[in-house]
Amino acid sequence: MKKRVLLVAAGGMDKSGVPAVLMAIVRGLHEEYDFDLLLHTQTRGFYEPEFLSYGGAIYRCPKWRPGPRPLRRLAELLHPVRLYGYLLGLLARQHYDVIHCHNDFDMGACLAAAHRRGVSVRVAHTHKSWPGDEHTGALTRFTRRVSRRRILRHATALVGCSPLANATTFGPEVPAGVVPNSYDERRFFFTPHDGPQPLRLLQVGYCNPNKNQLFTLDVLRALRDRGSDATLTLIGDSANDYGEKVGRRIRDLGLADCVTLLPPDADIPAAMHSASVLMQPSVTEGFGIVLVEAQATGLFCCASDSVPRQTDLGGAVYLPLSDGPGKWADAILSQGRYRERHPYDCSPYATAGFLAAQRAVYEGRSL
Repeated sequence: MKKRVLLVAAGGMDKSGVPAVLMAIVRGLHEEYDFDLLLHTQTRGFYEPEFLSYGGAIYRCPKWRPGPRPLRRLAELLHPVRLYGYLLGLLARQHYDVIHCHNDFDMGACLAAAHRRGVSVRVAHTHKSWPGDEHTGALTRFTRRVSRRRILRHATALVGCSPLANATTFGPEVPAGVVPNSYDERRFFFTPHDGPQPLRLLQVGYCNPNKNQLFTLDVLRALRDRGSDATLTLIGDSANDYGEKVGRRIRDLGLADCVTLLPPDADIPAAMHSASVLMQPSVTEGFGIVLVEAQATGLFCCASDSVPRQTDLGGAVYLPLSDGPGKWADAILSQGRYRERHPYDCSPYATAGFLAAQRAVYEGRSL
């Protein structure tokens, strides 16, 4: 009889980093484990039909999202309480051998409920690096401190996508296993181009301040001011306040004719094959699997120095955001590496090793 695993997502199952990790686990291990899924939204996500095709159930405990900002903050604070109660009920009705949580500091509530209901393997899995206390408010520091204690008390396994993600989530002195995210070798592979490439920038990711698409637009403006005919494609969900800022910045900088906006379900491998530079000016980043995917296609990458260096497979440079868009533009032009594609060895992030590590965690073995 197969063991049952409850995967707890960070939000929904849209086409983004954590959902892609969850689907890599399900695709690779569904013959060994039965998977169900807990989401925090009522919105149907891109990966849900595929997940259901493997026979699992989807449960929902959506976050309350009121309009006024103070109420939104209150809703964020109360969600772990609601989540704890919801899971107590679910775990009383359904038996699980493993709970695998990916929902940031809300993991503490899930792990506590699972511990109370006797789930034997309780995994806290972090995918983000978090700013230090000096960059956060008193209330955020307090809630994270409480949540961290709860995670450490109730988890049987602590796992992260990078040492940085582990240190900023669980604490710098807390031992935790590292399971780097994998990429899909079937979709992301090297294809050489004939002749020099034009300068085509690409950024993939949810449109928000952390992914920093406004900075990429400023780099594009700087490139064009230097005589380049550079263009930019942005892939990701932009239906939010930050997305509106991106639209205004495009108009204000006179870039409407050289920027293309694509939805999150766009064909990302095809976009990478037609691009020449992947941009990732993230403010913080737990790992950055999109850099691995890009280098697997032979794409040159330009990332902020907050992105872990484990993502460098020979085709990435890392620059401080404090250098400003002008220096980023100069670095891209001076490198010249965008003119040709190069094959990079991405085997350290192949699916087989990733699945072996996940299997070990589910069986209660140390990494």
